[in-house]
Amino acid sequence: MVRKEAVSGYFYPGEAGELQSLLERFKEVVISKEYPGIKDVSGVISPHAGYIYSGVTASYAHYLLSLLPPAETIVLLGPNHRGIGERVALSGAQRWQTPFGLVPVDIESREFLLSYSTIFSIDDRAHQFEHSIEVQLPFLQYFLPYSFSILPISLFSQDLATSRAIGEALFALSQRKRLFLLASSDFSHYEREAVARSKDAEVIERICALDVEGFFRVLREKDISVCGPGGIAALMVYHAQRGGKEAVLLHYTTSGEVTGDTHQVVGYAAIFFPLS
Repeated sequence: MVRKEAVSGYFYPGEAGELQSLLERFKEVVISKEYPGIKDVSGVISPHAGYIYSGVTASYAHYLLSLLPPAETIVLLGPNHRGIGERVALSGAQRWQTPFGLVPVDIESREFLLSYSTIFSIDDRAHQFEHSIEVQLPFLQYFLPYSFSILPISLFSQDLATSRAIGEALFALSQRKRLFLLASSDFSHYEREAVARSKDAEVIERICALDVEGFFRVLREKDISVCGPGGIAALMVYHAQRGGKEAVLLHYTTSGEVTGDTHQVVGYAAIFFPLS
């Protein structure tokens, strides 16, 4: 079974040539950045808005992955915006389609997670119309100079306990094969520019400190509308189990820098999780 594109031509160009040209423009921006001498990472956080708004920020995260030794599987943790399907849903498809072609799903790893914990279920309803994972795939296909498989996980449950369980399961999987985790999330939604930047700075501080409890606490106490906290927290747990000590902000922006409207913006961040 192939999971067809749901937001091609809407969130990103539906024609391969146009999509290629757009990503080439993004790459010209991100390759101008000085990247520290990173040996390896557990994964990255990347935004999932329309490419015109968050594409440059997402490119920072994906370009960084392209500089590292190849991973066999990219685990994609995305929020379930529609609330359809199981609470932690694996994709039952064998491949996912984009304008650049088909990407294989890591069926062996999917079966491992199903046997490892009952929190995981196969449910394609959760993936059918969801954009948060799909929009990452063309970036991966464009930036990564090698073949890879994906393991898409759609999260309706985004609480601390679920995130811990996912992070621990993925750590167990990482003992079998080399993974990158990609947590797909936008940050503050529809706040004034200054408010969004202030709130997001607090959230990013907790992420970079790998303070999972503090991360959820500040989201709750400051009413910060990060849409993919479960995937972010799972990545934080996974990174700590691998011996990671911190995360690092690569790039932050808001939709206001594109639209000029600073009254209601969405925040976007690219963050990586380095390993020594």
